[in-house]
Amino acid sequence: MIFEAQLGRLSERWERLSPRERTLLTALGATFIVMLTLILGFVVTDRISTVEGENADARQALLDLETQREPYLRAKAKASAMEARMGKTPVQLQGFLEQVAKDSGVEIPESNELTPQPAGKQFMERSVTIRLKQVTLDSLAKFLKGEEGGQNLVVVTALDVRTRDDKHENLEVEMTVTTYERVSDKTKSSKKGDKT
Repeated sequence: MIFEAQLGRLSERWERLSPRERTLLTALGATFIVMLTLILGFVVTDRISTVEGENADARQALLDLETQREPYLRAKAKASAMEARMGKTPVQLQGFLEQVAKDSGVEIPESNELTPQPAGKQFMERSVTIRLKQVTLDSLAKFLKGEEGGQNLVVVTALDVRTRDDKHENLEVEMTVTTYERVSDKTKSSKKGDKT
């Protein structure tokens, strides 16, 4: 009933308008409807395109996960094996190298322990530079095999081999041997305390 009264008033006003005013009002209404339709269409199209882009990104991420799954699992298994090989207690590198040298018949006349360096957030890298003089190729191979083939994670990170001028069958060797150990919680907390 209220709507009928309002529609009646609007109808009376419409009848009082001249034909030119009616045409202008109709054109204005049509322009408003067209503009509203275009704006809504643009918003809907933009949202659909955004959703399609997000879906494409999600599909690509799933495809990447599927294709990279095996290499990731292999790398994770290798890292776990390295951590297991690292052991709970750190390797006393100097003593370990002396024992390997003794077992392989090599003498270490010079060794120099390098300053420990952080290797990531959880590990510390400890290295020793050693020099071997008058070593045969067989004894060097036996030394390297004993050094890297043990239970602990010990690797040669630098190796320089030269033949001697006077005896070509003997070698002069300089190498850097490295091991890794976990950074303990006490060390982490003391480093944080030093920064403050």
